[in-house]
Amino acid sequence: MIRCQACGTENPDTAAYCSKCARKLDPATQQAVAELRATHTATGIRWSAVILTLILLVLIIVLVALFALHVL
Repeated sequence: MIRCQACGTENPDTAAYCSKCARKLDPATQQAVAELRATHTATGIRWSAVILTLILLVLIIVLVALFALHVL
């Protein structure tokens, strides 16, 4: 699907003009936007994994320290 840059309407990939506002659609721009979104999504997933790993690591260190002090 190609999104119209003017009105945001989703149009078929084969469309040359927007079905709502009749503006010319630019498939090259749509491809660039899709690639940027894919890169952003992949980066977001990596940061989520890093944050989750750090939280789990801190939790393990705290549990080991408490066990070593015979608190648990």
